[in-house]
Amino acid sequence: MVKPLASALLALFTAFNVQAQSVTQAVVPFPAGGPLDALVRVLTAKMNSPTDTFVVDNRAGANGVIGAKFVAAAPVDGRTWLFADGALVSVNPKLYPKDANFDAERDLKAVAGLVLQPAILVVNPASPWNSVQDLVTAAKKKQLNYASGGVGSSGHLTMELFNNAAGITMLHVPYKGAAPAMTDLLGGQVDAAFVSVAGAIRHVRSGKLRALAVSGAQRIAALPDVPTVAQSGITNFQVQGAYFLMLSSKTTPAVMQATGEMVLKALADKEVQDRLRALGLEPTPMDMTAAASWLATDKARMAKLITEKNIKAD
Repeated sequence: MVKPLASALLALFTAFNVQAQSVTQAVVPFPAGGPLDALVRVLTAKMNSPTDTFVVDNRAGANGVIGAKFVAAAPVDGRTWLFADGALVSVNPKLYPKDANFDAERDLKAVAGLVLQPAILVVNPASPWNSVQDLVTAAKKKQLNYASGGVGSSGHLTMELFNNAAGITMLHVPYKGAAPAMTDLLGGQVDAAFVSVAGAIRHVRSGKLRALAVSGAQRIAALPDVPTVAQSGITNFQVQGAYFLMLSSKTTPAVMQATGEMVLKALADKEVQDRLRALGLEPTPMDMTAAASWLATDKARMAKLITEKNIKAD
């Protein structure tokens, strides 16, 4: 009786053109409100349809590892996605002790690269520095310092690469997160910082911070008057993070391919791109091959820096 009943139900659904709805869990391994969370909400809103529903799930903690572990252990049906900072693969394995139960490179696969995220070099507006060269000149005459959200954070590593490129040594002042670092930067307790566009743009526009340069290869639409570091005279400097869509590495190649194509189709939408650029995120579609290449290059660069500077995570 079971098979005839199932067939009858299927026929009934078909007759009324009722389609089953698929639900995808879009895991963000950081708290709500940050640039990665904003990216995910823009993309999933575009991909939502009567047959496909996306639920954003913020699973923060351990520098993104808690959410990443959850996705790595999830069913491999292509319905549990991880939106991740590339640092999960390119930085974390070098900084943190190995975990026998989780290896981001082994357990996850980047199926698409989504955006590049440059940082902004900012100073307090009460400072005398109006350009990158002003800051570099001052740093060669006296000890300056810079804030970051912690040892091994993007702000820390970006500034150390800047130190190398500019031939200076600014003192690192690590904080327990980006928020307290921003508080002291706004208060003038520290000299400078590389901060995310999303975290700084309102302070730059209000005049509470002065933007000296953008870390990426080109100016950003959100702050078109701010030059790049390279345009400011440090020609051998270009640093930016990237966000990716990852699945469990046990997922079949066909599902990986289809998932990557689906999200890249949403990313290609002009309205989506405009909204992301307004957040300081540069849409940069990468297929699986290009994503793997970007991560490998970044991993080699960051591993070299971490070793040379003897950077140890807290």
